[in-house]
Amino acid sequence: MKSKAKFVQVLISAELRTQGLRLLEHLISKHLIFGGPVLNGPARFLWKNEIVEHDYSWIITFTREDLKDELIKEAEVESAEAICMITFTPFEGSPAMQALLEEAFAGRESLPKPRYKEAVAALTFVPFKDLPTRTISSRGDLSQVQPADPTR
Repeated sequence: MKSKAKFVQVLISAELRTQGLRLLEHLISKHLIFGGPVLNGPARFLWKNEIVEHDYSWIITFTREDLKDELIKEAEVESAEAICMITFTPFEGSPAMQALLEEAFAGRESLPKPRYKEAVAALTFVPFKDLPTRTISSRGDLSQVQPADPTR
């Protein structure tokens, strides 16, 4: 399956984890990003010729290349920072990852606001014998990458 859209990996800054989670929620609700973790830890920056040090957060996500300007605009409006630092890195994923991103952004202009899944994540143990068939193969039928709700 040949991908039609080009995607980029995105890093978006946030001074606090709670700011990052709020920004992540906002951008997902607008179908501008795929979503991902908000990572945080100690950081140092050169700010106005001073080295500043504090915990800092980053959203790691993906978007379609054609959505970059809209993503920047929305992130800057929603960000609490003086400068919302956003970087875009060229992305080349496995065919299965590409298919997942294609599905996530398909029809985004007319989709309703995403809703939370009526479930909680839980650890499960996968028997070794199930491993070879558990993950969708990038060399197989990628039509298996479909929305969970077929009425969507």
